[in-house]
Amino acid sequence: MEIAASRVQDGQGTIWFTDVACSGSESQLVNCTYNVHTAQCEHYKDVGIHCFFNCSTEDEGTLRLGSKQAENKGRLEIHYKGEWGTVCENYFGDIDAAVACRQLGYCSGMVIAASRVQDGQGTIWFTDVACSGSESQLVNCTYNVHTAQCEHYKDVGIHCFFNCSTEDEGTLRLGSKQAENKGRLEIHYKGEWGTVCENYFGDIDAAVACRQLGYCSGMVIAASRVQDGQGTIWLTDVACSGSESQLVNCTYNVHTAQCEHYKDVGIHCFLNCSSEDEGALRIMGFIENEGRLEINYKGEWGTVCDNYFDDGDAAVACRQLGYCSGMMIAASRVQDGQDTIWLSDVVCSGSESKLVNCIYNVHTTRCEHYEDVGIHCFLSCPTEYKAYVY
Repeated sequence: MEIAASRVQDGQGTIWFTDVACSGSESQLVNCTYNVHTAQCEHYKDVGIHCFFNCSTEDEGTLRLGSKQAENKGRLEIHYKGEWGTVCENYFGDIDAAVACRQLGYCSGMVIAASRVQDGQGTIWFTDVACSGSESQLVNCTYNVHTAQCEHYKDVGIHCFFNCSTEDEGTLRLGSKQAENKGRLEIHYKGEWGTVCENYFGDIDAAVACRQLGYCSGMVIAASRVQDGQGTIWLTDVACSGSESQLVNCTYNVHTAQCEHYKDVGIHCFLNCSSEDEGALRIMGFIENEGRLEINYKGEWGTVCDNYFDDGDAAVACRQLGYCSGMMIAASRVQDGQDTIWLSDVVCSGSESKLVNCIYNVHTTRCEHYEDVGIHCFLSCPTEYKAYVY
């Protein structure tokens, strides 16, 4: 077949022929019609040709995965006219990838963006592939062999699925655990473990995931606070109503090309959603009535962020602990805590009997443990004061 003149090195010497027209039955090129008046031609228009090693159809259209990222994913390569080459991504979609993967012995598959696979070499054989989905081989789909507009940075990649069974579809686990009940969210999908992108993932979605894992509820951990995962990012744009029993029953998008592992979702599942001990307080420090304030929330002990926390809030906490009153200690004066920072932006009126009766915010992603609140509770609050006159 012809190679575009732009793809071959310019020649030298005489340009002998132009306007060549063969019927196809000729044994020599000079038996075709041609024009020897080539004054209008320049060497940048020199023709190139690509000759086929094999025109047999025996192995025509055999596929393989080149530059594998894993056994079942990599750059798609096709054996055509006796040579291995690549496929251009123009119009290549998940239906086409599914046909290719079934031909390779998998149950189905999807496209990997060309930017995510290593550039191939050799001939780019196909472009504009369009499969109906029922084909047994990619060469049974429609395609275009005129690939002069394609470059290897547009080589298609595919991800083939080991398993299309729905038996274990959507099983969840916590990877890179920070504790038994918190870590990176991972999902088993199409026979592989992978991660979930944080786009639009919220506390309602986290609660569904945590209930599926056997906890009472849960909330999101910012992706920046969990270790990056590996493998496939399976889901993005998850949106649950809150009533679902499994995360895969929520709406979601499997086109995750815009996601990277630094955006992997983390979740914190609650050990206990009972309100029986909700909001119990304790002081962690070197003396009984002074130190870092900690609260028992959702079954776990954690800390309180000092944002907007003041002496009025400290007084409420101290009265809850059985003292007469108290005051705030600057966060820089108490030892940093560990685990969860439960509350931020605490605002008490002063009449509350428990700190959890005040208003507060549980979205503490902007807080760090160097901001943990400390309190100093008063052992005695005398109600009478004597005036001395000197």
